[in-house]
Amino acid sequence: MKLENLMVPSFWKTEMRQKYYQLQEDNRKLVVLFPGKNYPCDKPILHFAGASAIQCGYDLMVLEYGYQAARTDLDIHDLQRVIEESHESVQRIISKYNEVVFISKSIGTIVAGEVHGKLDIPIKHLFLTPIKDTIHYINRFKGLVVYGSKDEVFNHELANQIKLDKGTEVIEIPNANHSLEADHAPESVEILSKLVGIYMNFLNE
Repeated sequence: MKLENLMVPSFWKTEMRQKYYQLQEDNRKLVVLFPGKNYPCDKPILHFAGASAIQCGYDLMVLEYGYQAARTDLDIHDLQRVIEESHESVQRIISKYNEVVFISKSIGTIVAGEVHGKLDIPIKHLFLTPIKDTIHYINRFKGLVVYGSKDEVFNHELANQIKLDKGTEVIEIPNANHSLEADHAPESVEILSKLVGIYMNFLNE
């Protein structure tokens, strides 16, 4: 496996280091990880999403956002810049792939939806702990949605606004919060194990 760091200039006066793992030169399957606002891709549920992708035979792009690279906070008015920079990062590599999966977390679910709209190619989505504004993208692009029953951002009422059909499934994880963790560490590990099973099933479909 080859790891390449793609350096992409950012509005936040720094460079984003987009990690790009290639299993083999002729691989045509790609997973892209879109982090949350304060949930980078090295945190548990995204780290193991990436590990699952590689185990299932996908190349992997691990995104960071410009404000994360600059170690600063996101002003929500700059979200469009995050979308544009993520689009530019993905565009650098995506043309060689004929099977693409976006795995996104929280505000990253909006970024993933917007990038998909700009690319205009078939993409499968796994939306982790979406937010209210993501529902539009879920209903447009379909995919698998995973959220926790104790998520303070995305609740059962919002989940009910998702149109369920052949291409869309919603999984609620009992006792899990917006980080898909529980109050007690052993239960959080159990949730993580369940998530890995969900990832593997989704990626092997």
